[in-house]
Order: sequence, then structure tokens, then C-alpha cells
Amino acid sequence: MRKVALVTGGARRIGAALVESFAARGYDVCLHHAHATADAAALAAALEAAHGVRVHVVQEDLTDPSAPARLVNAASTSFGRLDVVVSSASLLHATPFEAVTPDQWEATAALNLRAPFFLLQAAAPVITEGGCFIQIGDHLARETGAPHFIPHQVTKSALTQLVRTTADLFAPQLRVNAVEPGLVLAPEGMAPGALRRFLQEVPLGRAGTPDDVVHAVHYLVEAPYVTGIVLTVDGGRHLRRSNAATG
Repeated sequence: MRKVALVTGGARRIGAALVESFAARGYDVCLHHAHATADAAALAAALEAAHGVRVHVVQEDLTDPSAPARLVNAASTSFGRLDVVVSSASLLHATPFEAVTPDQWEATAALNLRAPFFLLQAAAPVITEGGCFIQIGDHLARETGAPHFIPHQVTKSALTQLVRTTADLFAPQLRVNAVEPGLVLAPEGMAPGALRRFLQEVPLGRAGTPDDVVHAVHYLVEAPYVTGIVLTVDGGRHLRRSNAATG
């Protein structure tokens, strides 16, 4: 039997790159999406044709408290096993501090923090021994100068503790890690001037690509002696931000 990967938020952007990478490595894939029906179907068809694997598309709104368990059940039932779960779906709104509403806070926390917790709760008993759960974080979890993204920052920061605690809880049967990307895909609507200013604080002098995240994820998939880490993939930006904070 081929190994099986479940990727949430797998129809677009980094999630789609991850789905494609697993298919190219011979995995069957459960591709989750919330609303990108056409994109998910097209990606699944293309990957099945290109790589001879199965891609099972599942639509779920992960802000529904019962959706993570349904999603894991759909993946494990469809393929008969589950080896890797990558929790990539997230919500990012640019909103000034004073304009954040309770509804926006709850929606962000539901997708960015509650859903990964219950996805792991549902997946841990069924992931094959030696498999792994990988959370996609965000470099904004480290930032102090981005006041328009506080709900996103806070929820992504909490995922670090979730990874560390559950990695210890589930070892040695299951490894739990995270990848924390920097700017690998510019947010929609990001002004060119803002992008230039951001890149001035990146020691490697450029934005990343989805492939940078893909390589980090597959390192963690294939590293049997690594658990409980957050692997930062940000071109070194965290160095200058850390120096500025302590300088």
C-alpha cells in the first residue's frame, strides 16, 4: 500500500504545493479544502494523471467543531491508512487592533488553533506508528511590529506550545513538529513598497517560495529522530528582528 498524506487547505498556495509534492513522491493524498471546489478538483485530476496516485478531495469547514474528526475519518476510511497529516489551513485578516470584533477573533481562533488541536486529537490514534503531524505556522508569530494581525499572531504563537506539548505526549509512536514560513507568497494586495521594506530585514535578501516550505516539511517527514521542533523558514529574518528587540 502507498503511504497516505492528509493536507488541510490543500487547494491553493502553499497547501497546493504540499499536495503536489506528496503526490510526486508516490503518496496517495487526501486534499482538504473549504470553498475552493474548482481548484481542488482540477488539482486532484492533474496529479492523478501525472503521478498515478489517488487524490481524494474532501470539503469541510474546519471552523465547525466536528469537522476535524469527519475529515480524519474520511481520509483513513478512503485509503485504509494515514501516515502524515499537514495542518496548513489558516485565516489571516489585516485589521487594526481597535477594529477587531469578537466574531473575527472567534473565527480566527477556530481555524488557526482549535481546528489543529482537534485534527491532531482525531488523527493521533489512526496515524501509522512512526508517522507524523506537521503544523504550518507563520513568522508573524514572532513579530512585534505587526499590530494589524494580532488575532492571527496570537493563535499562531499558541501553536508552538501545542506542538511541544503534544510531541512529548505522543512520543515515540507519533512525531509532532511545525514549519514556520516567512514571506514565501506575498499576501494578496501587499503593496510593492511594503514588500521592499519587508525584504530589507531578510538576510538572504529575497522572498522565499512554496518549495522552501515543501523541502522543510519533507525533511520533517523523513527525519525519524526529530520531534517537538518549530523549523523556521524565513531567510533569516528572525535574526534581525531578534537583534532589534534586544539591541
